[in-house]
Amino acid sequence: MILERIAISGLRNINYLEIRAHPSLNWVTGVNGAGKTSFLEAIYLISRGRGYRGRKHGPLLGTGREFLEVSALLRSPEDDGPLTRLKMTQSHDDSRFHENGQAVSGIQYLRRRFHVRLIADNSQQLLEGQPGLRRLFLDWNLFHVEPGYGRILAEFRRVLGQRNAWLRSGARGHAVWDADYCRLAETLTQSRSRFLESLDGILRATAIAEEFSVSLGIEFRSGWPVKMNLRNLLSESLKEDRDRGFTFYGPPRADFSVCSHDRKALPSRGQTKSLVFLLQLAAQRYWLNVGGPPCIWLLDDLGAELDTLSMRSILQAITSLPGQAFITAVACPGEIPKGYAGGAMFHVERGAIIG
Repeated sequence: MILERIAISGLRNINYLEIRAHPSLNWVTGVNGAGKTSFLEAIYLISRGRGYRGRKHGPLLGTGREFLEVSALLRSPEDDGPLTRLKMTQSHDDSRFHENGQAVSGIQYLRRRFHVRLIADNSQQLLEGQPGLRRLFLDWNLFHVEPGYGRILAEFRRVLGQRNAWLRSGARGHAVWDADYCRLAETLTQSRSRFLESLDGILRATAIAEEFSVSLGIEFRSGWPVKMNLRNLLSESLKEDRDRGFTFYGPPRADFSVCSHDRKALPSRGQTKSLVFLLQLAAQRYWLNVGGPPCIWLLDDLGAELDTLSMRSILQAITSLPGQAFITAVACPGEIPKGYAGGAMFHVERGAIIG
């Protein structure tokens, strides 16, 4: 689906903002604090049901406002394709979601309509942050392209919760949850491993095609020693698990790293930003290879920490794929932003479009 129009009110410093988007590149310019990032966050919000900047930037609801609303009009890439209207409202008490005027029970009913990939100032956390972020990356990508993955993941979490409750209660009696835990853990791990194996090949080829300066590779860690039987590990670590009150070995400890010459790649922020983009680009190409959907790219302050050549390479890669991009850049009214490569331009001041 292509985002044809979006309207935002009450989100952070945005009073009301509406644009009709270009089907390919959209540039949102303005000075710092004008509302550019809040605009991107609105697109992310209606796709994921949550913001991406965290609590340090304050509440999503703007000061003195009782609710926020994000409305989006989507259309199929075909000229005569159907239109879909999505709406999310959020107050201090709850969030509500609508599709084509009908209330739906949660964001999961809207998530499949369009998908976003984000490159922002905190994107390096995907590589440098906690392992949970990388597991989320794995599960989000697999959920949307591997049939049944979401069901298996939900079932695993249910069994894990029951086993942990059993551990906290003293682990008395037979370990009834171990067989299901191991079966589901191995199924999830096989899916994750296959995905990363495919991603590894695509990432290497992408790095070469984009003339990246180093050779890259992905290393996967399943969450338990590869040569050990998980069922045996659970039995051997039962006392320690009981003392901890949770299951130590398994998919909740899985992780992966992107490496160069057997070391974690690229220490500088600019290089790490480029690497996160390459990883997301490789994941999107994997989606397309298996018949998955296009996505909308959200590139926040793309010019920060990147030179013009790197920006040009990123934009060329994005425009070679189906889908859209929304790019923010620091620029004054009438000024062409750094790296501009065609498409629509919208200038934001004080949370409103002025041009």
